[in-house]
Amino acid sequence: MPHAPRYREIEPPAAWRAQVRRLWEYRASQAPSAPTRVLPDGCIDLIWDGTRVFIAGPDRVAAMAAIAPGSRLLGIRLAPGAAYRLLRVPMADLTGQRVALREVWGSRADALEEHLSARSMSPARALLDAVAREPADTDPRMAWLFARLAAGDAPRLPQLARELGSSERALRRHCLAHFGYGPKTLDRVLRLQRLLALAPRAATLTDAALAAGYADAAHLVHDTRDLTGLAPGALLHAHAR
Repeated sequence: MPHAPRYREIEPPAAWRAQVRRLWEYRASQAPSAPTRVLPDGCIDLIWDGTRVFIAGPDRVAAMAAIAPGSRLLGIRLAPGAAYRLLRVPMADLTGQRVALREVWGSRADALEEHLSARSMSPARALLDAVAREPADTDPRMAWLFARLAAGDAPRLPQLARELGSSERALRRHCLAHFGYGPKTLDRVLRLQRLLALAPRAATLTDAALAAGYADAAHLVHDTRDLTGLAPGALLHAHAR
């Protein structure tokens, strides 16, 4: 029988954690399958598919990914606040897109892909080394903002802007550059991710929704349908972790 699809995440080595949040690997089933729903998470990935490296830009809504049978994907999920400085392009230009790294890095991407194809070292290490060679670091203010919103206890936008020593307009501009959308949308996306993480341990869907920060059932239904195209129950059945 063909093997089932398999996804796993790996902690990056300590030396790379300032720029890399996770390594991940996906092995597709040998049999044809329906497209995979990829939920928005506020992150940007670099992905090696065995032939090329491409950028998975930030998604505002769920994306449907058609993956060929037997494919193996290896990805680096960049740390919050790292992508803009690493790629040197505003993330708003990449929102909802999958873009060949060559379009951003040019010949450096060609050299990386040749190195990956030669298999002189593990693909994961080659990708990590390519990231480390770029003179970039994480924007601490944007990393702080992501962590504050992800925790679910952030104040309203005017107070967030004041805590960052920024105007609301400047904060939105920075969010568009680093995350691909403004702080309100980032907050919605990270609340959705909190729901997925809390649901398996909650007694009821209502308990999980309230703990994640949804005001009521209407708020939950509106956000899940808008961001994922699914009703809350169907979303949690398919994606709760």
